[in-house]
Amino acid sequence: MKRLTIGLGIAVIIFILLCTVACGGGDGSLAKGGINLIVVSGQATIQSGGGNTSVVEGQEAVTTAGDQITAGEAGVKLLLVDGSSLYLSPDTDLQVIAFSSEGTARLRSQLKGRLEVEAAGPLLTLEISTFVSVRFASKPIQFTVTPAVRDTALQLWIDDINHAHLTVEAGEVNVTHGDRTATISAGGEVKVVPGDGLIVSQTGATAGLTATATPTATHLSQPSPIATATPTPLDFPYPPPGLIGPPDGSDFKPDETILLIWATPASLSGNEWYEVQLRRDGDVFYKVVRRVKEGTWKVESGYNPGRYQWRIVIVRGQEEGPKEIELSPPSQTWSFSWLRPPPTQTPTATTSSSDMDVDLTAYLRGTNNQEDFVALRGQDIDAGTIYAEGGTVYGDVAVRIGETLYHFDQDPEPVGVEQLPAPYRLEFEFSNSLIAATDGEPGFDPQKAQFWVGTLNYDSATPPDKPYRIEMTLYAGGEARKHIEVSFHVADSPSPVGPGPEPVPTRP
Repeated sequence: MKRLTIGLGIAVIIFILLCTVACGGGDGSLAKGGINLIVVSGQATIQSGGGNTSVVEGQEAVTTAGDQITAGEAGVKLLLVDGSSLYLSPDTDLQVIAFSSEGTARLRSQLKGRLEVEAAGPLLTLEISTFVSVRFASKPIQFTVTPAVRDTALQLWIDDINHAHLTVEAGEVNVTHGDRTATISAGGEVKVVPGDGLIVSQTGATAGLTATATPTATHLSQPSPIATATPTPLDFPYPPPGLIGPPDGSDFKPDETILLIWATPASLSGNEWYEVQLRRDGDVFYKVVRRVKEGTWKVESGYNPGRYQWRIVIVRGQEEGPKEIELSPPSQTWSFSWLRPPPTQTPTATTSSSDMDVDLTAYLRGTNNQEDFVALRGQDIDAGTIYAEGGTVYGDVAVRIGETLYHFDQDPEPVGVEQLPAPYRLEFEFSNSLIAATDGEPGFDPQKAQFWVGTLNYDSATPPDKPYRIEMTLYAGGEARKHIEVSFHVADSPSPVGPGPEPVPTRP
């Protein structure tokens, strides 16, 4: 199954300043009425004026405002005639928003994978402005990157815990966040935590930092008061904690005690903590389970049974509540398993997960009907026209395993158990057309069987022969136990933007 990146409302705005030439200039940086580019490798689709054009290796294309370029299954490398190149990972898209005769172009992208840039000159600016999902809350990531010298190479991506990363492979870049600018040389790396400041790791020459306005709540990482060397806001005050035990991959019986132990590089001040983070197999996000002063933490009995990954980060903040900032890189990630307790009654026959009867009921929420949801059962389900343009596609699945019902978002009243037990998990896949038709970044929680896609654009109405699709698969370990596919249509709806009063929505 295609692995989806968890998140909501992700948008990467890329400003490309090509050469300062007039429209139709002699060097061809801008073709008349558009942006000239060449496909170096791979394949891309250009959507323009309602039509799609496929361009492959060696072909030249001219794109104009409103066009969208989508990378094929193998990704695509594009060459601009000033010598700069862009590599888009599979399914990553670029949309032309605006350009000028002076050589300035503005592109927008959903950063689904890596974006690699080789800038021939300093006239190239990347503005990252995105929202990602953190525990079902949408948080911003915003900063800009401008090459400071010729022949600068860099990479941008968002990892599986929704932190943005920038690495500088060659040259030098200026990174701006809020009212501050840092200069990062080759070998430097920037991590951006949603809703937080920049965390910059610089090797080699010291990076500069200048404030251009009165400082606000937005901040770069700050030095610890106990640092012995002259600190700079761009460095982590502490190294990553070293893990000691239990050994990576350890298994424990239900009645055994699990004590996580790590090295303590230095004494912490009053508002600094070792933050213990756990992630159950199948989950996307790490969960902050405790902040402690010591180098140990006893795993609570509520985490039995299950297989978990764990790591330690030094943070500044309070013992409970949001942290201010991370003061160290994360430690290594190790794992342990806590085996399931024996049953209270001796079963008459041994039943494995592959023998249990399973059933799924899909709930699509925010639908255009009186109940605001549609409950669906079956294998290949045609749900009909259940959404209108402007609606938000999200939902959850009730999972029945044997005689037990697991359901996180119960409706109409609470029933069943919320969390799927190991080794079960539910994974989702959304059709490319649905992802392209929504404003947001799709994702799902495999243990709570929740999913979210985003808000439908006002050009997302579907023809009768081209429905949108959501696939749902229940796994028991590596075995697919149940698979259903839901297709649905979207009705045309007047856009709320424009002259005159907004139409009053009606329910069928």
